[in-house]
Amino acid sequence: MLQAVHQRFYIIYGLLFLMFLLALALGSVKVEIVIAIYALLVFMLSWFWASNLFKTISILFFIIGASLSLGSGVSFDEIIRHILTSLPILIFLSLLPWIRTVFKLGTYDQYLAQLLVSKNGDLAQLYSKSIATTYSLLIFLNISAIYLAQELLREKLVSLPEKIRNSFIIETTLRAFSVAIIWSPMEVVVGLTVDGTGVSYLVYLPWLLISSFLIALLDILMSKNRYKGWEIKSASTSIAWSVLWPHLLKMFGMLTVFLVLILSVNKITNMSFILSVTMVIFPFSLIWSVLIGKAGTFLKDGWYSWKNYTNHLQNFAVLFLSLGFFSGGFNNSAVPSLLQQLMGSMQDYLIVVFVFITVIYFVLAMVGVHPIATVAILLEVLQPMFAYVNPLSIGIVLIISALATSASSPYGINATMTSQSMKINPYTITKQNILFSLMMSVIGIAIALIVNG
Repeated sequence: MLQAVHQRFYIIYGLLFLMFLLALALGSVKVEIVIAIYALLVFMLSWFWASNLFKTISILFFIIGASLSLGSGVSFDEIIRHILTSLPILIFLSLLPWIRTVFKLGTYDQYLAQLLVSKNGDLAQLYSKSIATTYSLLIFLNISAIYLAQELLREKLVSLPEKIRNSFIIETTLRAFSVAIIWSPMEVVVGLTVDGTGVSYLVYLPWLLISSFLIALLDILMSKNRYKGWEIKSASTSIAWSVLWPHLLKMFGMLTVFLVLILSVNKITNMSFILSVTMVIFPFSLIWSVLIGKAGTFLKDGWYSWKNYTNHLQNFAVLFLSLGFFSGGFNNSAVPSLLQQLMGSMQDYLIVVFVFITVIYFVLAMVGVHPIATVAILLEVLQPMFAYVNPLSIGIVLIISALATSASSPYGINATMTSQSMKINPYTITKQNILFSLMMSVIGIAIALIVNG
C-alpha cells in the first residue's frame, strides 16, 4: 500500500501544482483556503518519506511560524494560506527534468564532451577545459551534469594514479558546479534571493557573471602547479571545431532566448522571478524539441523523467510547505521591527554582517542543512537591513556564499553522489575543496563591498 502511494506521488503533487496555478488565475481567497488544506494533507503525507533532517527542520518551521502568527493575532484563514507562499519553488523544481530532457535529445552533452582534449595529454591544460565543459553542461543539466562530467573524465583519466584522478575529478566537477550556478535562473538559491531582495535578476546578472568567471579563472591559474608534469597517455589532441561551433552557437543561442523569455514574462506579468522561470520552462522546452524535430520523443522521455523525479520530492515538499508558515509568521510578528533597529546599528560594520552570513552557511552546511533552507531564513532575518544597505550587495553574498558550500559540504547531494560513485569518504571532498569554497566566499564579499560603495 505504502509503496503504491510512493509510486504515485507525481499525481498528488501534480494535482497540487495545477490547483495552485488555478487559484493564482482566479485570485479567490476561498479557493486558496481549499488548496491550502490540500497542501497541508500533502505535507503530512510527504513527511513520512522525508529524511530525518528535513522532518526536523519542517516541524521547527511549523511550530515557530504558527506560534508567531497566533501571537500576532493573525486569523486562522490567513495562517493556513501561508503554506502556499513557497509553493512556486516546489513547482519550479518539479519542472527541471523537462529542460534536461530536451538538452539531452539535442545531444549537446556529446558535443561538449569533445572539448575534453589537451595538447600532448597535458593534465594542467585539461583542467581548464574540464571546468569549461562541466560549466557549460551545468547551465542546462544542473546537478545531473556532475555525474555525466565525472563519467567522461573517469574514462579519459584511466591511465592516471587513482589519487590524482580522484583529485582532478573532484576539483573540476564540483568547483565548476559552484561557479556555474551562481548566475543560473534555474538555481533555487538565485531565485529566492532575487525575490527576497526585490532586486531584478537583470541587475544581479552582470555582477554574478563577473564573480563566476573571476573565480573560475583564479582556480584555473592555481591549478597549473597542482597538475604540472602529469600527462594522459591516451588523450586525443584535436577538436573538430568546424563541427562543434554550430552546435555550441545553437546551444548558447537557446540559452539567450530562455533568459529573454524569463525576463519578459517577469516584467509583463509582475510574477515573482521563480514563478516566471517556472511558467517558461515547459513551453520553452517543448518549442525547442519541435525545432530539433523530436517533440514526440521529448514528451515521452520528459513525462517519464518528470514522474520519476517528482515521485522523490518529499524532502523539498516538507521544507518549502513548512517554510511558508515560518515566513508568514515571521513577517506578521514584532521580530522584523526589532531586527530593523539592530541592523540599523550595524550598517557601519557591513563586512561583519557579510562574514556572519558566510559563517552561518558554512557551519550549517557542515552539519547537513541545505543552503536553500539557510537562505530562506537569512532573507527573513536580513529583510530589515535592506532599508540601510543596498540589497543587491547583500544578495550577492547570500548567493555566492550559499553556493560556495556546494563544493565542499560533506552532506550535500553533490558530495554524496560523488563519494558514492568514486567510493571515497565525503570528508575527502571537504578537505579537497574547502579552501576553494572560502576563496569563493571572500571574492563574493569583496564584490558586494564594491557594489555597496
